[in-house]
Amino acid sequence: MKRWILAGALLLLATWGLQAQKYCIGIDAAIPEEAAKVLSQRFTQMLEAGGLQLADIPEGMPLEVSARVKDRMETPGSIRQVALQLEIVATTRNGEVEEVFPVKGVGENEADAWLRAVKQLLPRSKAAQAFVEKLK
Repeated sequence: MKRWILAGALLLLATWGLQAQKYCIGIDAAIPEEAAKVLSQRFTQMLEAGGLQLADIPEGMPLEVSARVKDRMETPGSIRQVALQLEIVATTRNGEVEEVFPVKGVGENEADAWLRAVKQLLPRSKAAQAFVEKLK
């Protein structure tokens, strides 16, 4: 009897695991190329760490990632620095789940500041883990 219960539980877990939600990540074209690559990597790591699967666009639910510039500052003088305060926004296509990740970056130019800002988004942070839980 115990074997049957154990076998049934394993079968239930196996079928539940196969029906996991699949996502495809779409990065906004307005984000600089290098920063977009890092964002794609970070969100891929986030989803995979949470046990979610990635798929191609026709098969998976789109997860759209965009960014808003909240503040931009530029230092005057011979050594120019650009400081950006961004909000990385991840939204499912149907709008059920939306998460905003605030990040900051300082660099020699705007592209460098973008890159340094998106590198602040950590896949294992509490905010990222909470976002993945919302997706499940």
